[in-house]
Amino acid sequence: MPKNQFQRPLPVRHSHDVPRHGKPIPPPAKAKANPLVRPPEASLPPLAALLEKPQQK
Repeated sequence: MPKNQFQRPLPVRHSHDVPRHGKPIPPPAKAKANPLVRPPEASLPPLAALLEKPQQK
């Protein structure tokens, strides 16, 4: 076993979720489609309205 921790083999993770002999494998879970996030409709006035107004400083 090397002394360098990065050269050591990683421990094996044993999962106990082994299907028994003859048991059907369950179908994989379907991924849910995330709804599209839309920006708020009236967050800014139209560009034409902004260009027509005189700028105040």
